Amino acid sequence: MRAVSFLHFFPFLLTGRKRNSKFRQCEKMGGICKSQKTHGCSILPAECKSRYKHCCRL
Repeated sequence: MRAVSFLHFFPFLLTGRKRNSKFRQCEKMGGICKSQKTHGCSILPAECKSRYKHCCRL
């Protein structure tokens, strides 16, 4: 019974990891997600979780 429930939720585990790795691209590029009203930062081509933020170089 436990194996069936694990296999049922397995695809959700994979998609969650894939989504988190997509948002960690900013950190891998040497940046951090900041609010869009931050001036004076170089914007990097990576996605952040919030649509109101962008990836800025540190």
